[in-house]
Amino acid sequence: MSADYESDYFMRSRKVRDKPPLWDSFQDPPAKRTSGSDADWKKLQFFMKVFKLFAYILVFGVVLASSVAAKLVYLYMAGNTNGEREVQMCTKYLLLDGQVMAMRSKLEQIAWVWALIFAFAAPELFTFLRALRICMFKREQRPSGLEVALVTLFELLHVVGLALLTFTVLPQLDLTRGAMLGCCVCFVPSLLNLLTGTRLQWKSADIFVYALSILAMISQATVFFIWPAMSAQLEVQLLAIPLLLVSFRWWENYANTHETIAYIIRTIRFTRSRYHTYLYLAPLKIIVFGLMGFLLHGQDFWEYFKLFLKAWQTHSIRLKSQDMLNLADTINGSSLITAKTSSQFSLQSNPNAVIYALLSQVGAAYLCHIFGKFACKIKIQNFSYALPLNLATPVTICVATWLSQMRAADLCSLHGLVPDYLSLQPLGQNLQQLGRLSLDYALWLWPLWWLAQLWTCLHIWRPRNDRNAPTEKLYVCPWYCGLLVDQCSMMNRRILDWTDEYLAFKSDLTASGDAKMDMAADINASRNIQEKDKIPQLIVCATMWHETEEEMMEFLKSIVRLDEDQCARRMAKTHLNGGKADDEYYELETNIFFDDAFVLDERHCQNKRNPPLNEYVKTLIRTIDKAAFEIYGVNIKIKPPLKIETPYGGRLVWTLPGRTKMVAHLKNKDKIRHKKRWSQVMYMYYLLGFRIMETEQLSARRKAVIAENTFLLALDGDIDFQPRAVQLLIDRMKAIDELGAACGRIHPVGRGPMVWYQKFEYAIGHWLQKATEHVIGCVLCSPGCFSLFRASALMENSVMKRYTLVSSEAMKMVQYDQGEDRWLCTLLLKQGSRVEYCAASDAFTHSPEYFNEFYNQRRRWVPSTIANIFDILSDASTVVKKNNSISTLYIMYQAMLMIGTVLGPGTIFLMMVGALVAVFSINIWTAFLWNFFPILIFLLSCVYLKQKFQLLIAFVISAIYCLVMMAVLIGIIVQMLEDGPLAPASLFFLLVAVQITISGLMHPQEFLALLCGVIYYITIPSMYMLLMIYSVFNMNDVTWGTREAPVLRDDGEESPNDPDNYLPGWLNDSILIDSELGEITLVEQRFWKDLIKQYLKPLELSKEQKQTMADDLKELRNMFAFAFVMVNAIFVLIVFLLQLKKDYLHLKWPIDPTDFVSFDRDNLQVGIYRQYKELDPIGLLFVIFFGIILVIQFIAMFFHRFGTMSQLLATIQLDWFRSNSQLSDEDAVLELNGSAVHIARRLQRPKRLFDDDDADSHHYDELEVDQDNHRESMARRQTIFRLHETRNKQQSDYSDLVRNFERRFFSEDELNMKNLPLSRKSIKLFQERRSVAMTNAAATPTPKAGRRPPLVPPLAKKVSFINNNMQIYDNESQY
Repeated sequence: MSADYESDYFMRSRKVRDKPPLWDSFQDPPAKRTSGSDADWKKLQFFMKVFKLFAYILVFGVVLASSVAAKLVYLYMAGNTNGEREVQMCTKYLLLDGQVMAMRSKLEQIAWVWALIFAFAAPELFTFLRALRICMFKREQRPSGLEVALVTLFELLHVVGLALLTFTVLPQLDLTRGAMLGCCVCFVPSLLNLLTGTRLQWKSADIFVYALSILAMISQATVFFIWPAMSAQLEVQLLAIPLLLVSFRWWENYANTHETIAYIIRTIRFTRSRYHTYLYLAPLKIIVFGLMGFLLHGQDFWEYFKLFLKAWQTHSIRLKSQDMLNLADTINGSSLITAKTSSQFSLQSNPNAVIYALLSQVGAAYLCHIFGKFACKIKIQNFSYALPLNLATPVTICVATWLSQMRAADLCSLHGLVPDYLSLQPLGQNLQQLGRLSLDYALWLWPLWWLAQLWTCLHIWRPRNDRNAPTEKLYVCPWYCGLLVDQCSMMNRRILDWTDEYLAFKSDLTASGDAKMDMAADINASRNIQEKDKIPQLIVCATMWHETEEEMMEFLKSIVRLDEDQCARRMAKTHLNGGKADDEYYELETNIFFDDAFVLDERHCQNKRNPPLNEYVKTLIRTIDKAAFEIYGVNIKIKPPLKIETPYGGRLVWTLPGRTKMVAHLKNKDKIRHKKRWSQVMYMYYLLGFRIMETEQLSARRKAVIAENTFLLALDGDIDFQPRAVQLLIDRMKAIDELGAACGRIHPVGRGPMVWYQKFEYAIGHWLQKATEHVIGCVLCSPGCFSLFRASALMENSVMKRYTLVSSEAMKMVQYDQGEDRWLCTLLLKQGSRVEYCAASDAFTHSPEYFNEFYNQRRRWVPSTIANIFDILSDASTVVKKNNSISTLYIMYQAMLMIGTVLGPGTIFLMMVGALVAVFSINIWTAFLWNFFPILIFLLSCVYLKQKFQLLIAFVISAIYCLVMMAVLIGIIVQMLEDGPLAPASLFFLLVAVQITISGLMHPQEFLALLCGVIYYITIPSMYMLLMIYSVFNMNDVTWGTREAPVLRDDGEESPNDPDNYLPGWLNDSILIDSELGEITLVEQRFWKDLIKQYLKPLELSKEQKQTMADDLKELRNMFAFAFVMVNAIFVLIVFLLQLKKDYLHLKWPIDPTDFVSFDRDNLQVGIYRQYKELDPIGLLFVIFFGIILVIQFIAMFFHRFGTMSQLLATIQLDWFRSNSQLSDEDAVLELNGSAVHIARRLQRPKRLFDDDDADSHHYDELEVDQDNHRESMARRQTIFRLHETRNKQQSDYSDLVRNFERRFFSEDELNMKNLPLSRKSIKLFQERRSVAMTNAAATPTPKAGRRPPLVPPLAKKVSFINNNMQIYDNESQY
């Protein structure tokens, strides 16, 4: 058995505790919560499964139908450009006898030529617009000359071939043969697939695979000879040229391992995007295609432009009617000519026919591409992408043949769908002729062409992309070819993501050359990379200070859940999947950095080398077992932590139930710099600098790969989250290489009106602001309470190193130390990393519940936010140049928000003045003074009074403003009833309300946050005016503002001379009496001493230096406060003066005017006049300014919600539909591997109180008793009986999840598999694997009971970190 002997030892060597007395044997099992991250997700998961099932069916149907429709309309359009054909018309609706033939007019042909050009141009226009958007809103490196030349060459070859096919070949063919040609554009891909691509698809390419590849290539080549040999038309004889040229577009996707081609690809893909190239290439392709169309069609060149407008209008179609026409009796081989009379008529064309065909083709191709990309993103590619695209050609052929033959058999059959004068060229006039021509043209070969296409595009059945991968990772070219959308979607789909590492690893270099020597060096370095280097390493980094027990409980429960999840994945990998990790596997380690962890007061600390722990650390130690009890529902006996003395203070190391490590780094502020930013510097340099860079046995390439796959989860000590939230962030990191940080949706928790306000504020901030930043640029702040950082991004130049700067200037102290999370993101953005927002990743954090605490928190946030955004704006050119996701337009958007923030108090002041005038019907000066004096009082208090008095005055004024805002709300409603909803103020108010309501509807799980909008509305003056004033006038206060509680001490009288007041040193504390003593290696000791000396030495400032810094902060405060007041005062003054002259300076509101009728009795005249509502220019500017911001945010919110829905759908697995009879062995393996983590989680889960091992048995509180009047009392008696039974029975220890799993997995008892979502074949496979594992375990010798291999020499008194049980801190064993 593969058990951990060390863990066995400490499990068996626990001290046996006395049984509690019967009077204290009652239990309090944890109840399942329905709030926070513990909320029940079953309904949501069920809804998402239903939605994904709907997505499967919908996407399959749309992709199949749209691809077939796009190809049919394309063939229909191309066939009608042939001016030589006459179309026999239906005479039923013409009231004519005999046969009527429609003669194609020049205008009709020109219209169809332009329609084909527009159909080709539509996706190129989409490409151009996407390239323009990305180049404007993101920064992409400009391509090299070689890249431009090669991309242009092959794209133009494709365009020329497509024009030849469209304007020469297809007009000469019938619909059936035209549809068959669709699967004959794969020759170059099939050739490259044979030469270079086979090894990608098959691990061992045997002779059978090569034979199939050769047959596929030969099948594609047969069309070059067979049809040209059977036709006398020159256009068909040259069929090979267009088909060959068209297939050149997808060469790059199939040329992957040949040394020369690999070098070319590596050169042209030096930049990750070719959007700069497509800015000019897309228009160039449209021009080339159009010129080729005009040239090949044969009309005079200038007539296509002169007759353009007429061609799209109604024009005459010439008809020729004959009593009898020349009929060729093809059966008897004779001809009978009896036509004697003929006449000509004209018919007006239907211009909508061309427009409808064009729109149908463009729309169908677009839907096929969009829904196909959606299928790839949410991992439903096999059923909803590969299957319909491969079925598209056979279905198109069948439908084309059916429609054309139906039209040939009955000319009036499609009268309502297709105009009678337009052609649907059939292969034969009847079924007999159809069969004969099928044999004559060797149409029986098309299944071979289709199978060759299927073999060439086999990679689409084996998707390798990450969930929600960006377009550049899914497709070689950014958009699609609208005329061949199904073939383009298949061959444009990437076989693998092209990266330099992959090319270097796969290239087979045999020749010499400078460029190839460089690639050879990459290969040698890449071969040293191990698979474990690519496994995500999740390192939790939490900072703690003065958290309460309730807050610590939420954090520790989250860590225990992570530990359980990682253990389940590890057990699935080890015992169920044969050593293969699942897609979501990760390694886990938890680090807690505890600031000010010791009592350093001389009255309580006898020996400063061994100071006492403060009560907050003791609370953490006591809370761990409680957190495990809350999660597992049973008393978990976590082994006492290993205690280690370190140069920065101390360290406690726990082994959690899942056998992952949780390390608490206890910081002594006399030894190391305290506060959150320095804790972050501490763990960055320790985890990234020491643990990765200082590992000598790792090559530079391995270190780079490890850093790319190492993620730091920055947390606060009160955060509450689920493992799925972390996994969603890791998914984003996997999907986007340049992503440096990702944050989740933060939900504030707590009680009271201040928390209600924050719920709505956080909701609006995430729904609109963060979503907009994510879509059009980058998120500027990834909050440190729950964010994931990529190690390699933090290790970039000017990130970690610059983050260690000591703020020697007042402005830097505000920017660096008051908002360290935002400053870290600013450094990442300046170095080119992307920061994203993942709305599906939910986390819950405690928020301030009281007015003063909230104001102090925002007092710290507001100045740092303004300082960091101003830093980005002032260095905008550098940021735009380095960061691909930040553009000049995005900088302009942030500048608009900055202006709105600075002028926010003045704007709210003016709004309140106008509201008082409208609601209370007072003059504008009275309203001005009513608002001015409270603000003046508060400004003076911020200058002369202490903060507690400032907060008191702010609270009183805020309460008054809340009452006023309620009156304003009622006044707005009354005004809306009087003026109507289309009045300027009413319309803007309604638009904002509708936007917020729709945003809430788009977030159904958070819809109840809208109820808190009333609190948000009535506190707008307080939060956007008073709070801004308070923050600016107190920016010289650099204290934390929250959790400023003093360090808790033991009760008792304090007497400095009484030795009983001394607290025990932390190493001798009774709470750690059972803990073993350990030590760190000498190398690590030296690292910590050097790090502290270099960056983290406690700041020892003299009184003069402190006074100088305080004076500098006051000077900075005075400067900013003066500027802030003056800017807002000038703004208010200008707007107020203009408002006074509203009678002269106003605009007429053109919407919803009021009409009046007057009667002059003296003159007996009736007067009718119209009165327009007045809108002052400043008000119009406000509406335009904030309206633009709201529109941008509203549109961006929709895009972000679609991305979030895609991410959720990608994580949902459907397990509802299984057919045991049709399930193959391979499918059973895939099904079992997909459920392995779920099985492992069930097998390792501890038994809850009163539960049996049998998962099928009832919970004891749900035992079935007789249906009588004593049911409730019987249940109570059973509970009492079970309490006795539980106390007397020896309880199993479920504290080790690995031991729980192995005890059940290797036991002789049958496992209950009833509730597992597995088929019978998968269950049988599981039992076979279990039997093999049990056999292997039985053959493994086990030590005698109660014995374990010694870890340290018998005389050793300390446990060293160099031992196996502490290998996480030993770099040699770590890598």
